[in-house]
Formats: sequence, structure tokens, C-alpha cells
Amino acid sequence: MIHPFSKQRRTPWALALLAVCSGHVMAQTPPEVQQALAQPFVWVNEQAQPTALAEVLFREAMAKGTPSSPALRETVRDDLIHQALMAQDARAQGLDKNPLVQAQMALASQGALVRLWQQKVLAENPISDAAVQQEYQAQLAQWGSQEMLIAHIVVNDQDLAKRLISRIQKGEALATLAAEFSIDPDSKAQGGLVGWVGIQQLVPEVAQAIRQMAAQQLWSEPVRTALGWHVLNLQATRPVTPPPLDKIRPQLLELLAQKTLALKLGELRQKASIK
Repeated sequence: MIHPFSKQRRTPWALALLAVCSGHVMAQTPPEVQQALAQPFVWVNEQAQPTALAEVLFREAMAKGTPSSPALRETVRDDLIHQALMAQDARAQGLDKNPLVQAQMALASQGALVRLWQQKVLAENPISDAAVQQEYQAQLAQWGSQEMLIAHIVVNDQDLAKRLISRIQKGEALATLAAEFSIDPDSKAQGGLVGWVGIQQLVPEVAQAIRQMAAQQLWSEPVRTALGWHVLNLQATRPVTPPPLDKIRPQLLELLAQKTLALKLGELRQKASIK
């Protein structure tokens, strides 16, 4: 669960953009390789199962850490045979005529093309060291110099939030009230404790209040967000040292790849006829 304080969201299409297949760009396969991939790998009931299918299974297995070996070849061969037998029987029963099955097959085919398109775009737009450094500096500017330990109670009613603030000011424990009243299940189980967060992780409404608070301070008014009304307590602060570039290089590369693909997709959408 993404915590309600977090501004970060990933849409399903953005996640799909990063589903790159083993780093191999197959969209421009040489003719001789295409010919080899079209050759039968195994025959099942007089139907050829092309080598390309075996190659896909080989790559999937090796991407999961299985080393190439004769045993893997036999496993792939058996998998192809079993899949072919089941698919042939499904067609014999007319299951391939089901509209939902046809839609699933179309989506699978489209998904393969999408992955190849992603690989081709990234191969044609390599990410430079300068771009990684620039993105790192941009992230540094957002991280800030300290983290905050925050506790809160979230309720649906503003008046209830005000009453809870008054009760805490009179000496009742926030943790006890959070366990009883909070509608945020994650922090409720921790006595209202959200944990250590950076200011960049907070939604604007919460960040605005936190910036004005000192350690161990209870904010005097409820703060409204999309989740509800927050009773905020800044328990402590500590300096934070940003991670070195090399440690987060993979995440930066992923982020830049996502931006590259999103930019290209945006160009396609601008030129597309969508009704």
C-alpha cells in the first residue's frame, strides 16, 4: 500500500513501459537469424513448433537465472510439446472461437509488439552519463537535508479531529487515540507512527504544516488531505545523507528510461487520431 502521505504514483501503463525483455533488442533481427528462428524445433501431431518459440522460453528461463544446458533444452522441448498438445485440443473443442479468448490472444500479440517497440526506442535513445548525473542532481534538490519522524491520526470528521487535538494537549497519548480512532490501518497498528520520511514524500498540505513545526510539536489544527483530517505530530528530525550516485544508478536509469518512453508515446499520441 502506498502511504497516503506519498505523492508518488505509478500508473499501469508506466509500469508496462518498463517491462523490457532481458535487454535484447529483437526488432531488427538479421535475415539469417530470422530464417533460423523459423525452422521447426519440434513437430507435434504433424504441426511444426518453430525455433523462435523455443528461443523465447530459453530467454525467459535464463533471465530467471537458469543456466543454459542440455537439460534446459529438454525442459524447453517438453514445455513446447505440452503447450502444443493443450492448444491443439483447445482448438479442436472450439475454445479459440470464444471472444474473450480471442481478445486475450490479441492482447498477448500486442504486448509482444509493445515490448519490442520499447526495446527499439531505448536502443535508439541511449541514456548518457551526463543525463544520469543531471537526473541525480535534480533528485538531490528534492531530497532536502533532513528526515522527519511523523505520527498522525486520520479521521473523516473535522470536529472529531479538533477534539482529539484537545485531548492530546490535555495529556492523552496520541498512540492510544490513534489505535482507537484512526482510519489509516498502517499507522493505526503502529500507534499512529508513519515513520521517517523526507519532505519530498509528503503531499503539499502535510508538507506545509510540517515545515512550520518543531520537533515534538503537535499541530494545533487538523490538516485536510484526500484521505481525511489529519492530527499531526512531528516527533523528531534527523539529518539525512543522500545516497551516492553509483548506489542509485539503476533507479535513475529506470526513471530516465520511463521518461524516454513516455516522451515517445506522447509524440505518437499527439499525431494519432483518437475518437
